[in-house]
Amino acid sequence: NVLVFFYTTGQITLSILSIIPRTKHYFDESCKHFVACFAYKGVLSTILGSFTFGVGMSLCGACPAMVFAQIGGAVPNAVFSLIGGLFGALTYGMLAHVIERTTKPKNPVQVHQIHKKLNLPYIALALPMAAFLCGGVAIIEWLWPTSKDLNSLNIEISADTNVFQQVAWPPYIAGILVGLCQVPLVLVLCDTLGGSSCYATVVSQWVVTERLQKMFPYLARCRGGLGNWWQVLLVIGVTGGSVMSAGLSSSIGTVSGVSIPDALVGGVLMLWGSRFASGCTSGHGISGMGLFAWLSFLAVPSIFAGGISTAFLMKYTGVKDHYVTYTGGV
Repeated sequence: NVLVFFYTTGQITLSILSIIPRTKHYFDESCKHFVACFAYKGVLSTILGSFTFGVGMSLCGACPAMVFAQIGGAVPNAVFSLIGGLFGALTYGMLAHVIERTTKPKNPVQVHQIHKKLNLPYIALALPMAAFLCGGVAIIEWLWPTSKDLNSLNIEISADTNVFQQVAWPPYIAGILVGLCQVPLVLVLCDTLGGSSCYATVVSQWVVTERLQKMFPYLARCRGGLGNWWQVLLVIGVTGGSVMSAGLSSSIGTVSGVSIPDALVGGVLMLWGSRFASGCTSGHGISGMGLFAWLSFLAVPSIFAGGISTAFLMKYTGVKDHYVTYTGGV
């Protein structure tokens, strides 16, 4: 339910920014910045990369940004998901120029957004989508209330407990707050929410000489500037916020984690997939679909397909029932 509130708030926020005269320019620049990521991408790389990303998510039990929330909450072996993610970002970055040259479509997509393809203003699709999502939120919460999920996890929320002391925040609070993050990103950086690029920024810091930058142009592009580093600052904040939230709710280290091999392999696949597809759950699922980037509408089902098929396979083989209660557990 948090994700639905998150996406709904993000869609409404982008809709408002697109029609206010003083913010429309920043919104348009954010759109250009987002679709520029697809310069070397086509249908095959988007679907294959997103499917791989979904497989990685199921293995390590997180998305790129969630890894940092897990580290802050002392989830066992979350640090190995981070190590796997950094290794995946490094190896992909070193091979990116070869991968992009090999997989670049012969006839690249010229128009990346659905409303532009249909020759419609953004708001003509954004408003109906926002209305549809608002209705969807109400129906989902009615059919499957958050309390049902909490009860299945044996989590009880006392009416006397303030939100900062709750193990699970109400989805309308968490989702709305995260969705509103689109506002400063669009207005200050002309960018949109994402979480996987920070890995590439961190592992690219050794590409300092001109020779290295020519050898690894992908990593060189990720190395400097606020446009790259804001995601690093974001995940540092996510880690700190997780420590505070888990501490206030007395839930640090209270959940199980995946094994070291699952965390490492999942982290690698998660970052390889997100870099190959030019987006993660936040980048494609929230920002891309919110901007009506049609490749994102292919990416999201592919992420689910990879994640769900892997989860079923893990359940069938019994792997899904194996969790660890301490970091270092295998």
